[in-house]
Amino acid sequence: MKPAGMHLPCVAALCLMLFARTLEASGLVNTNMIRTVRLTQLPFVHEQVGVVVQNEHASKAFKTYTALVDDEKATHLASIKVHERKSGAELETVQVDGGKYRATLRRALQPGEKISLNIETVFANTVDARPARVKQTGDQFWEWADAPLVPSAYATRKQKTTVHVPSREAATTFGPYFDSNANATRISVAFKSNSEQLEALTHRREYFVSHWADDLNVLEHYQLRSRAPENDGPFDKVAQTVSKYMKVRDNFVKTLLVKVPADAREMYVVDEIGNVSTSAVSGRRHRAAEDGGSFKIMQLRPRYPLLGGWNYTWWHGYSVPLSSHLRTQGARHRLKVPFVGSIAGCAAADDQLSVAMAERQNTAVAAYELRVVLPEGAANIDVRMSLAADSVRRQPFSYYFDSSGRTVVVIKRRNLPPDAAHQSVLVMYDYSVLSLWQKPLVIAAAIFALFMLGSAVNRVHFGLAAKSHKKKSKKQQEKALDSSN
Repeated sequence: MKPAGMHLPCVAALCLMLFARTLEASGLVNTNMIRTVRLTQLPFVHEQVGVVVQNEHASKAFKTYTALVDDEKATHLASIKVHERKSGAELETVQVDGGKYRATLRRALQPGEKISLNIETVFANTVDARPARVKQTGDQFWEWADAPLVPSAYATRKQKTTVHVPSREAATTFGPYFDSNANATRISVAFKSNSEQLEALTHRREYFVSHWADDLNVLEHYQLRSRAPENDGPFDKVAQTVSKYMKVRDNFVKTLLVKVPADAREMYVVDEIGNVSTSAVSGRRHRAAEDGGSFKIMQLRPRYPLLGGWNYTWWHGYSVPLSSHLRTQGARHRLKVPFVGSIAGCAAADDQLSVAMAERQNTAVAAYELRVVLPEGAANIDVRMSLAADSVRRQPFSYYFDSSGRTVVVIKRRNLPPDAAHQSVLVMYDYSVLSLWQKPLVIAAAIFALFMLGSAVNRVHFGLAAKSHKKKSKKQQEKALDSSN
């Protein structure tokens, strides 16, 4: 018995050593994870992952937390944000590589401590139509599918997924799953939703700054596609007309509602054929709930209603006073403009259109480009914005009567988040009085040079005309001499 008693401290020490090594190897652990999926704002899918993170390392403190996004879903990711659940503070989150994002904690997580985080992600166009083809007046059914387990860089002891769909009050729950074990490799939810869904395959917005005219010209190019199920059979114009007058629901997007500033003027809409004269602008001004600004609604009616899978390409533009977006301090100019415009598709009849329909976020932008054309002579350009961009570059641009050329700020991004229309871009640049007068002086100098050149040319005789003129002058002189004699 004595030898056995002598070995007990050694066994206890060995167990403590193995336990410490286990803690050291484990590090951060997700003790509980709840994923909530909301399919009520299609084509955007909102996911919130609430996770309780514990530091099980023996001695190391952690300052960052890594969130993973599945490679298949990463191509549809529109935004990702990480918040502390208790304080609600947003953590600085940067993309490390591919679908790996690293959030910096406000305070290092010490060994044995826990913290609750909310990881909020928005995906675009991840819900598919099932079936893929329906009748013109048929209901639309959709399917959401995903892996049962949330990808994570850390071990997860318990997790479950809750899915909210628009056609049901009760949510669908999958799980709980323990120690990252799930019986199914895929989970899915089928539901009905007849709401309009649009995808802007390409969207380019251009700002053209003119200090002389106090004008900010806005031009927007769209290539739009309806994400509704494709039509089962040929297009029936008679059925479409009957549904229009009988007020029967159908799957056509008939009107595009565009929010424009209340002081917008000289508005136009042009497609690949020509001017779209069926468009109109409401004279009533509305107050925006986000920033308190006022806006009008431009009702853009395509030449044909958009069925599922149909595309429509057009561009529209307008002008607003530059002074409402520009602030100056000496030679330093600060131009603040919206990052992107707002557009919503609507299948309702004209007499059923409302402001609430124009404020719906049912258009997902797949590829976006913003161009800000600065005046000639702008220097020391600085661009700031709260929304992350894929690329920000500057390139030269020449316009009418330019002598040295202009600078264009080009910003590109894929998969815009639904709140991008509420974001702004600040472009700061130096623009002196001499730069303001550069173009008039160059034009005046060019006109004066042409005038002097024309005067010089008019005084010089060239070719045969000069020789004949000399002969005529000589003959006239000889005749004058003969007459005098």
